[in-house]
Amino acid sequence: MNDSQTSKTTFQKLALFRSCFTGLGHVYGTYDPKTGRSHQVKQPVSDKVLLHHLQGRQPYGVYLLVGDQTRAVAADFDDEDTLWPLEFIHQARQYGIKAYIERSKRKGWHVWIFAELPGASAAKARLVAKAILDDIGKPSTEIFPKRDRLNDRTSYGNFINAPLFGMLVPRGRTVFVDPDNGLRPYPNQWDFLEGVQRVREHLLDEIIEINNLTSSESISGVVESSPWSSDGHSTFGLPPCAQEMLAKGVTEHQRVACFRLALHLKKAGLPQDLAIVSLNAWADKNRPSSDKRIITASEIHKQAESAYAKDYRGCGCEEAAVMPYCSPNCPLKCNTKARTETSTRTGNSDRHDADSHPSSPQQ
Repeated sequence: MNDSQTSKTTFQKLALFRSCFTGLGHVYGTYDPKTGRSHQVKQPVSDKVLLHHLQGRQPYGVYLLVGDQTRAVAADFDDEDTLWPLEFIHQARQYGIKAYIERSKRKGWHVWIFAELPGASAAKARLVAKAILDDIGKPSTEIFPKRDRLNDRTSYGNFINAPLFGMLVPRGRTVFVDPDNGLRPYPNQWDFLEGVQRVREHLLDEIIEINNLTSSESISGVVESSPWSSDGHSTFGLPPCAQEMLAKGVTEHQRVACFRLALHLKKAGLPQDLAIVSLNAWADKNRPSSDKRIITASEIHKQAESAYAKDYRGCGCEEAAVMPYCSPNCPLKCNTKARTETSTRTGNSDRHDADSHPSSPQQ
């Protein structure tokens, strides 16, 4: 990258890159720059992994699909014709959506649409992207993520090579280009990324409703298939208590609640950085009683780190922070009750919820 692109610190660049091009946090894709042969790496997507990508040392491919959510959707035009990516962004504008063109690593183009953080329904984003491709006469164009959601049979989905691979940037590859300036690369890729317009999920809803869009993978089917969806809305497959706590905020035991919410987000497959974003938004809804202060961002970060550090089995069903939000129809509670009854009959003690956690004292 040239000197004009070094104004941001490494930390700022990594944070910006993560906000656009991260998904599953425990696995990523890569390829051999010499042979082009790709493979999967089952390791955490650490800052080191992303930094090596940006430095051109090892390519990074992102598994965009997290549960049924995604931070971005990309159309992969696998030929050199510039007509189709330009038509795509033009048609996207007709829907009120900004799309962005990336020169891919060898040939062709990726056209990206970014969702408002922390993410949007992959089913909805894919459905709108498909509608745009239908409109321009390229319905067979590949879309990433390739599925609406992960399930027991699909643990990872498919990865797409992330932009800004340091080895190829000087060659004008894996960079975003300006459709209004002859598809020349933006002179400062970081300033460009900072200014991208993100799509709100309610806009996707409006587009789908107004245009009567339907998919072979039914959006309603995605929601209803969540085993923990008690009100017809899927929130990463979270149990009812976590859904209610995230939606309404809490008044008591914020640190314990934060730890338990982080655990549920982790179990649902959400990367730690995305969980922290969600928990910071949750904190804004909290209304602590007795003039106590709202949990701080640093406290949230600490609780999330603790939750993601170990494999905790318990769900905290009997904790004071969780019990007010318990649903009698929650499968976790039902399963716990069944195990307790079995243990009573057999004389064994069920320790399903006996996990302790390293959170600071309750508020």
